[in-house]
Amino acid sequence: MKKYLIILITLGVGLNLLAQEKRFFLPKEMSQAYENGTRSFDGKPGADYWHNTVDYKISAEINPETRAIDGTANITYYNNSPDDLPTLVIRLYNDVFKKGNIRASSVDERDVDDGVTISMMKVRGDSVDLESRAVSRSGTNLYVRLGDAPLKSGESVDLEIDWKQFIPYTNRRTGVADSTSFFVAYWYPQMAVYDDVFGWDTQNYTLRTEFYNNLANFEVELTAPETFTVWATGVLQNPEEVFTDEILDRYNTAMTATDPLDIVGTGDYEGGFSHKSGMWKFKADEVPDFAFAMSDHYEWNAASQKVDGEDVLISSVYPMGNPQAFAAMTPNQQKTMKYFSEDFPGVPYPYPRFTTFIGLGGGGMEFPMMAYNGGPGLGVTVHEMYHMYFPMYVRVNERRFAWMDEGWADYMTSIVTNRYFNDDDHPIFTDFKNNVGGMQGSYEDLPLITSSQFMDGSNYGYASYPLPSFVYSMLHFHLGDELFLKCYQEYINRWAQKSPIPYDFFYTFENVSGQDLSWLWKPWFFEYGYPDVKIGEFKKGKLTVHKVGNRPVPLFLQAMYDEGEDFILMKSAKEWAGKNSVTLEVPNYKEVKSISVNASVPDLNDEDNFFPSLKDRMEGVEVPEHIYGIYTIANYNFKAHVENEDGLIKARIPAAGMNVTVMPNGDKYTSLDEMIIVEFDDSGEKTGVKIELKQFGVTVEGSKD
Repeated sequence: MKKYLIILITLGVGLNLLAQEKRFFLPKEMSQAYENGTRSFDGKPGADYWHNTVDYKISAEINPETRAIDGTANITYYNNSPDDLPTLVIRLYNDVFKKGNIRASSVDERDVDDGVTISMMKVRGDSVDLESRAVSRSGTNLYVRLGDAPLKSGESVDLEIDWKQFIPYTNRRTGVADSTSFFVAYWYPQMAVYDDVFGWDTQNYTLRTEFYNNLANFEVELTAPETFTVWATGVLQNPEEVFTDEILDRYNTAMTATDPLDIVGTGDYEGGFSHKSGMWKFKADEVPDFAFAMSDHYEWNAASQKVDGEDVLISSVYPMGNPQAFAAMTPNQQKTMKYFSEDFPGVPYPYPRFTTFIGLGGGGMEFPMMAYNGGPGLGVTVHEMYHMYFPMYVRVNERRFAWMDEGWADYMTSIVTNRYFNDDDHPIFTDFKNNVGGMQGSYEDLPLITSSQFMDGSNYGYASYPLPSFVYSMLHFHLGDELFLKCYQEYINRWAQKSPIPYDFFYTFENVSGQDLSWLWKPWFFEYGYPDVKIGEFKKGKLTVHKVGNRPVPLFLQAMYDEGEDFILMKSAKEWAGKNSVTLEVPNYKEVKSISVNASVPDLNDEDNFFPSLKDRMEGVEVPEHIYGIYTIANYNFKAHVENEDGLIKARIPAAGMNVTVMPNGDKYTSLDEMIIVEFDDSGEKTGVKIELKQFGVTVEGSKD
């Protein structure tokens, strides 16, 4: 027996050593989670996975004139962890506006105040002396020490908090849309996350990094003047008490209507408008947060979308007066939700409602069942809706790994807009060249595994949005539609309502695909470097391409002939595994007029990716000197630089990390991947510029400084 016991122990140790990650870096916090059994090396939640949960019962009164929110929160926090907790951590997001606190961006000076006012707190029914050592505040966190009665494993604790804060004028993710329209988020005392990897999440909110929240249930009562309509996370529980008979009839009709209709339209505001009651009751189950919006003059258009046999109410809410500008919003949301649910990612939309509220200064921001967008554009509409999957349904830690959330939303926006709305099935990896080009290979181009908390304005956006999106596109192209979708669906389903870390994503895709994907993970997530290929010899139809950089990218060869169609060849980034050069066959080589390799793929130095060279092509081309200079782009608060760099025309937008070569194309200038088109206008006192960013469906304009 002893002999067999020794063999079993030896075998167990050997298997444990094999299970440890040797291919790339595994930090000790995450290694510990795998050893503790909360995570597993096959990418599934471990047998001992746990997360803490919260129940919130909140009542709040909102005064639109003063922007004040007066609320009471009754919170039940469930400690499902194996640890006893001597301290509770509560987030007071609005303390980001507190005098002396750290902010990652400027704010309206009217918002700088004393932060959230807490007038009463009870723990387990006992009043807490807010001036005692049992309570302290640091940054945007409130710490409550439980003394000799810690919250034991498997138990729960009840808290009651009375607080007051103000809706900020600073219109960033939350705030004042206009004098009587507000989107309200980060507004209630919120339990911080205690997890199996990092323990308490005590990072301060600085206006940069976004979500990492507990799975929670909400019952919320919001009281506002009767002239205001309120939209919120969750399902309205008392429509009969709030709406007049006419509005209630429209609301009920919209619940199953496939054609959009106005629940509240411009005509309703003529001669005054009021609801029956100003108390709105909402309920939301198993969501990570709660937000709401309100206005006394916004229009409300809505329709339903069938998801898995159930009707989901989709709402578009926008300023009255120009309904045609927003006419496509509800249909676009219906189509997007259908595509997400049935095609890609093919996971049913997980909630009963979705509302887009227009009023943000630019871009968009997501909350459970809610989006706060700057406009009705298709791209932002799709992007924010996809956030209902990440980080709402799959509760990734966006505070540390923003690429696990924003990168997917960015990538899925490209998939949906190209394949579904535009019926364009080109490989998506060709969409990101200009978005990552300006940063690649720079000092700020940190490995993606770097915690987002260490990013700043120079690289946070790049590392969170286009760079991971490009990596996902390479993974998709390598695996192909069927296998990629199988891996992705399994990843979502395994981690629905849970909190995966990067390695759970890596291991799930490897487990489901049956492939070692470290050739992609290691250089792109764990190493400094850049992608760079160059054309070598072209002889008798054989083209040699060299890999100069350490980060592999797909090969996209395009040969153009004097007559006939172009020849296109595409190969996975895995083509580079174990080698630094490849030879590609180009048919009809005697008829070749020009060749490009990775013209539309990120490349540190793409000037050596062409035959004949770009400089050879520019010889004899007259470029007007007056186009060079710095241009201020109206409404976007950034500069565009147009420069002559060694005979080539460069267009740079530093704020967006864009640095591209553009070539003359008639009276326009086109980027090498044809995704950016630049036009100049000499008709005014100053030279004007118009830049079309085709990937985003956006055109920006400005004038020369």
